[in-house]
Amino acid sequence: MTQSSYLEDFSSADLRPKASTPTAGTNADALRASFDDGYKCGWQDAAAASQDQDRETREALSSALQVVNFTYFEAREHVMQSVRPVLDAMVEAILPQLLAKSIGGRIVEVLAEAADGIETTITIACAPESTAMLEELVAETIKLPVIVKAEPTLTASQATVHLGDGQARIDLDATLDDLRDAINTFFEIPELMEAEHA
Repeated sequence: MTQSSYLEDFSSADLRPKASTPTAGTNADALRASFDDGYKCGWQDAAAASQDQDRETREALSSALQVVNFTYFEAREHVMQSVRPVLDAMVEAILPQLLAKSIGGRIVEVLAEAADGIETTITIACAPESTAMLEELVAETIKLPVIVKAEPTLTASQATVHLGDGQARIDLDATLDDLRDAINTFFEIPELMEAEHA
């Protein structure tokens, strides 16, 4: 077998397809239309890609903000739960002692406010353990006749001042209870807010 049987012969000019020669105006219009179609498709693809990218960016930003928001509330809750034992210890251990010591000062304030219009004897009912301290304090600060008597139903943070026909009740235990309630409410509100935002 010869090599010519394996290879194709391109020497014959008759076998070549003849190129059609379109007119110059038709060719320019077709090229312009083709260019315009390609240009429009390019703009549509670019707009779609831009919208996809914007959507992905918004989703990523939203996700990041949710993580940051969750992290903030989680960190705040952790800090608040760390502070709560300190506040509870203050309310339960330190403040009762301070209030018991400050009852005398509060009684002196009440007596000083009422001293102008009173000419009768003033009676102070207090806890038995506060009697000596109040007698000494009243003797030093109040120039009116004052009787301090023990009342076993009162705590060291409570007293009743009888002023003629009226009386004034000093209850620092109630103040301490209000403070406890305020602390409990303060720590319950974030839990409610977290439940609403969950």
